[in-house]
Amino acid sequence: MTKARMMLLLFPVTLVLLLLIPAASAQTIMNGSFEAVQIGPPFVSSNPLDIPGWTRGGAPGDGSLWAIGYADCCGNVTTAGDGNQFVTLGGGYLNPGTADWFTTITGLTPGASYDLSFMTATEQGPNFPGPQFEQTMTVGFLSGSSTASQSFTSPLSSTDYWRTWVTQDYTFVASAPSAVVDFSVSNQADDMGLDNVKIAASTPEPATLLLLGSGLLGMAGAIRRKLT
Repeated sequence: MTKARMMLLLFPVTLVLLLLIPAASAQTIMNGSFEAVQIGPPFVSSNPLDIPGWTRGGAPGDGSLWAIGYADCCGNVTTAGDGNQFVTLGGGYLNPGTADWFTTITGLTPGASYDLSFMTATEQGPNFPGPQFEQTMTVGFLSGSSTASQSFTSPLSSTDYWRTWVTQDYTFVASAPSAVVDFSVSNQADDMGLDNVKIAASTPEPATLLLLGSGLLGMAGAIRRKLT
C-alpha cells in the first residue's frame, strides 16, 4: 500500500476523532472584577450585598470591597487590578487572620481543561511598620474539580495600599458542569487584594476545530487527485 493510499484511509478516522473533541461551552464567572455594585465614600464596604455572586468566609479584615478613592492617615487607594474596585482577604491591619472568597463557575465541560486567571496585590508597602513581607493566596476547588490547590505570592507594593497588581494563572480540569472555586489566605496579617477573575477554555474552540477540519478536507482532496 502506498503512503498516499494509507493517508487517504486514515483520513475518515482522523475526522471522526476531531469531531469527538468536546467543544467548549460558555464559561461564566459572575462579577469577576467586582464592579457590579459601585460604592461611594468612604470607598470601602463590608456589606455582602455589594459583592453579588461571591461569598466571604473567615476573618472580616478591615473591609471586603475597596474602591479607588479610599484614603486615611496612612495612605490611599489609587488603582485596582481591573476597573475601580477589588476585594481583599486577611485579618486586617497588623492582625493575622484566615479568610476566603468563593464563587461558582458555570458552563463547564467535564473532562475539559480551563485556564483561570486573576490578579493579586499585597497591601504592604515601604511605609508599613514592623517586618514587611509578601502575601500569599491559595486557589482550589470546593466542588467540581479535583485539581490540586496552588499558592500564589504577590510582591510588596511600590507604595502602601495595593499599588502593585500582578496577574496569576491556574489551570484546572472540570469534573462537573459547574464548580466552586475558592481563594483563601491562612493566618495572614493585613489584607491581600483579589481582582479581575477570568476563565478561558484551554481545549480547542469550535472555530479552531472548523479551521483544522477544513485543512484536513483540503489534504484529502490533494491525496485523491494524486491517486487518480
